[in-house]
Amino acid sequence: MDTFTLAAVLLFFTVGASAQVLEPLNETVLQNTDARFNCSVKTPGWTAMSWTVNGRLALIISELTGPLGTNASYSATNYSTVGEYKWEFVMKAVTAASAGSVGCQVQNNLLVSATLNVQQNGTVAITGSNRTATEGDQVTFLCITRSWLPEPQISWAVNGTKVDNGLYTVISEANGTLMNSNSNFTITAKANVSVDCLASISTLPSPAISTVFLTVQKAVPRPARDQTVLIAITVAFSLAALLALLIILIVFCCKRRRKKRTRYQDEVRARSLSHRQQATYARRGRVRENFGYIEDTPSVDNRDGVYTISGFRQDNYNNNMQLPEVNLSRYADDRSYDGYSFDGLQKHRHLTIV
Repeated sequence: MDTFTLAAVLLFFTVGASAQVLEPLNETVLQNTDARFNCSVKTPGWTAMSWTVNGRLALIISELTGPLGTNASYSATNYSTVGEYKWEFVMKAVTAASAGSVGCQVQNNLLVSATLNVQQNGTVAITGSNRTATEGDQVTFLCITRSWLPEPQISWAVNGTKVDNGLYTVISEANGTLMNSNSNFTITAKANVSVDCLASISTLPSPAISTVFLTVQKAVPRPARDQTVLIAITVAFSLAALLALLIILIVFCCKRRRKKRTRYQDEVRARSLSHRQQATYARRGRVRENFGYIEDTPSVDNRDGVYTISGFRQDNYNNNMQLPEVNLSRYADDRSYDGYSFDGLQKHRHLTIV
């Protein structure tokens, strides 16, 4: 049985000492640095002090001989004084796996535990290289951080002076147990400056930094334009537009006048055609004169109070045309019948249209 194992066995059979004190109870360190804890008792007579990491025995310290056994990851230093027996437990080059509980137990007293937190610093970089811009331009820089624990605090500085955090944005996301972040910062190019992106955590002695340089060029003034050419072009287009409008107006007036003339000619043509059709109908016998009238004075025969008109000559349509007997007593006041006046028997000529 080796010395380390023997000391561990004897630890639980020794008489208990006074209660131990462990400090600090909460320790945060940066990865790959050392973590230190102190355990002390007030009274002498103790035999062994044991240290555990996450429940596993890491180191045993004897009051007489000091640390028992050898372990490259752990060590102990005696800081005892009169009336106080203190040993410092050192965890070398801690990693994320080392985080957890650290315990101290003197002989068979109760175990006292502390918490160890391990932080990890990652990378920080402004994308791209040095920038060149024209005076007055808006220039945006992107800063990327990777593999930090916990999430880093990102800030920007121009010529070494930090800028207000309202002038940039930060977006973070988890990558397993680690954190990644992106930050955008926009400035107006006025003069040559250095631009810094800084990332920090509480255990980092100084922020991680990435720097680029912005070179600003003077804006080249644009030559004044020759207004003569512009005026000539404007006048030419105006005249062309006016000429086109005038042509459109003339064409519109001509079309309207031609339409009126055509309408008038159509009316005249229609009237002329109507007159020609009427003349054609007359020539074809459509309009005929009735020659069945008496040129000589007709005679009236009064028999038994009935007047008979005779004396009409024959025409092409009637071989013997005789008016019916007419009782003139019915026309005492108006002595006419069917267009003939019996008051002197005047002649009337009638046209019959077939």
